[in-house]
Amino acid sequence: MIGDPLDISAEGDIVVAALRGDIDLSNAKMIANSIGEAVPNDAAGVVLDLGAVTYLDSSGVHLVFDLNERLAGRQQRLAIALPEGSRISRVLDLVNVGAVVPIETTVDAALGRVRAPDQ
Repeated sequence: MIGDPLDISAEGDIVVAALRGDIDLSNAKMIANSIGEAVPNDAAGVVLDLGAVTYLDSSGVHLVFDLNERLAGRQQRLAIALPEGSRISRVLDLVNVGAVVPIETTVDAALGRVRAPDQ
């Protein structure tokens, strides 16, 4: 589908969900369901790559918090990859996402946080 806001891949036992474009009421539920279906029970967790997201409304913020809660209930971890200066950094700062979900500047660093969350 052209303009699909989500690419899902695997990096070992971690699912990498790369989002792009606008994440809002029109697509947040579909994205959340797609990510949820893509995460096997034996996965260590998910990296949410938000580097190509240009707009994030409250539905997108809820997607992050709900995904974190769902994964935690399965003993899995979530980390966010978001480059410095990203267009949506301010939104995530305002709602204090970083207090709940680790935010790293690269996908590789976020993968490391899922693998070794205490570092």
